[in-house]
Amino acid sequence: MEAVITEANYIKTYQPRYNAITKDGKSNIYIIFTNAPDTKLKIIHATDIQSLELDDYKKQIFGPYTSSKTATSLLKQISRIFGFCYAPFNSQNRPCFNYHLHRCPGTCMSLITASAYQRHLGMIKKFLSGNFRGLIKSLNNQIKTAIKKTDFEKASIIKNNILCLDQALNNHNSSLLLKLSDATDQLQPLIIKTLNHPLLKQTPVRIECYDLAHLQGESYVGSMSVYIQGKAEPSLYRHFNIKGDNKSDPYAMKEIIARRFHHPEWGMPNLIILDGGVPQLSIVSSQIPPGIATIALAKKRETIYFFKNNKIISLNLNIEDPVLNLFRNIRDEAHRFATTFHIKKRQKTLYR
Repeated sequence: MEAVITEANYIKTYQPRYNAITKDGKSNIYIIFTNAPDTKLKIIHATDIQSLELDDYKKQIFGPYTSSKTATSLLKQISRIFGFCYAPFNSQNRPCFNYHLHRCPGTCMSLITASAYQRHLGMIKKFLSGNFRGLIKSLNNQIKTAIKKTDFEKASIIKNNILCLDQALNNHNSSLLLKLSDATDQLQPLIIKTLNHPLLKQTPVRIECYDLAHLQGESYVGSMSVYIQGKAEPSLYRHFNIKGDNKSDPYAMKEIIARRFHHPEWGMPNLIILDGGVPQLSIVSSQIPPGIATIALAKKRETIYFFKNNKIISLNLNIEDPVLNLFRNIRDEAHRFATTFHIKKRQKTLYR
């Protein structure tokens, strides 16, 4: 999440010439604060900002973000950490939706003043500006002040804000916000040219990646992540319990691949990525139907291996290569999915 916010602020500040977000011909997405005193948070396209006649663009506009989904996810986190009002200072004193969820400081019910609400929104602006250290320092100072005034209830609320903020910034699942942009459509044809794989003659529509997770051979599981046209399709992901006696990674990978191709109803991949190196590629290849391009991606140096004319070819791409980044993204999703399943299975074993 910190990376998402930092990237957006760098784009806003430096306007990089070749940035895909600002050059794809679409209207960029921003989070904006409407004018005081009844300030609201909104997600809006760049083309609609001028119609709002904001007082100070620098202090009221944050972004751009890669998609409305990213901006919405950020607003959900902001609502959970700080809380904000959907209908501030409305004439009927009608509680907003966030008030019922205990995520509103009571602005809609006129429980705080306009100046107090602006100070509250200042914390959110610090968050969206990427000033995380300053924000946490400010919150800690507020706790000390509240304790001195023996307002322990307020101190407890602020402490919870800090814990939620820390959890959001350090939660690796938030990296899901860093989705590949619409530039993936232009990236797909590059895969053929970059790999030069003998079985990859057309742009791969469906890419599958396989990974394993275990703890010294216990709670051994596998996973399959699926990307369609360069974008994750979590509904197509699959888990596998390793049933074979051979607990080595290559043979466990061979088992899940064999079981996967007993399910033609899942659809057939155009490209398979194995998390591993030459051993995985050599042992698993016999289980893959002819005509499906297969590569192994080794973590240590991000080396790609595949067969060409019955010989194993190794390929080391630049760390910033967009094709390599796509493959790493797909592999990381498979790894995350396998690890999550492994932890759940291990917990069940411990309970038993």
